[in-house]
Amino acid sequence: MYILINNLQIYIILYLTFVTISTIIDYKEDTKEGKPVRINMVGWNWKHPEDFKIVRPNGVHGMQLILVRSKARIGMGGETYTVGKNTVFIVESCFPHELYADGEEYADDWIRFDIEDGDGDFLSELDIPANTPILLDSDIVSELIRLCTEIFDSEKAEKDETLRSLMRAIFLQIKSCCDSARHVGKTHYDTELDALRQQIYDSPDADWTIRLLADRLSLSVPHFQRLYKQRYGISCTKDILTGRMEHAKQMLINTDKSVSEIAEECGFSDYAHFSRVFAKYACVSPAKFRKDKH
Repeated sequence: MYILINNLQIYIILYLTFVTISTIIDYKEDTKEGKPVRINMVGWNWKHPEDFKIVRPNGVHGMQLILVRSKARIGMGGETYTVGKNTVFIVESCFPHELYADGEEYADDWIRFDIEDGDGDFLSELDIPANTPILLDSDIVSELIRLCTEIFDSEKAEKDETLRSLMRAIFLQIKSCCDSARHVGKTHYDTELDALRQQIYDSPDADWTIRLLADRLSLSVPHFQRLYKQRYGISCTKDILTGRMEHAKQMLINTDKSVSEIAEECGFSDYAHFSRVFAKYACVSPAKFRKDKH
């Protein structure tokens, strides 16, 4: 059997060699507290007919990487995106989403994975936006996913280390495309937006409104919303909610305050409303989230 290696595959082999060497030194230290990413399922070049659709109102348990390899319409929460080949989404656990073919056969690559406890900063440090389209500039990520499927289904020695290096390579490739897009789309409002976003995260109890935030930058509401989404890959409304929910998580884990007190500190005057919003965000009630983390 002959093995044909093209230039892209040679690049990937060299790239993986570099990534593996750079991570193997600290691998044993990292795995004392669990692997940063655990692959649960993986698929490469899955194809579906022109009438294909999947609607997941409650998302799926665990994070997903979906790499669209055809024209498609992708729903993420309340947003719908018309995308083309080489568009990737990092989808958060239990986040509602929909996949539709768009006038042609639908194809994608995908990985379902978990971030282990103690390694939650693995993706956040890369600053890759979740639940929003990221356009890639080559087929490298798809080729890396193909390699993941081969290793995942094998009984090779050092299988976990190899998959870890592959996932790191995938995320670094995605990050490089994000960084390029941000550099191209930079505006003179970036510094003010960064400061405003920090205030939102520092004061989850504040009564933030889009009108109030837009006025601070002397912008119209539509212009402000467009700039915010362009810079952070998430709408301002959703980002305010994210800041409140992440603050609530930390309070539930690190304090003995009651859920009612935490709800008030996160800008919710109604305990029942807070519980519903939190359960939708974290897939469990506040009480169960606290219990599972202790």
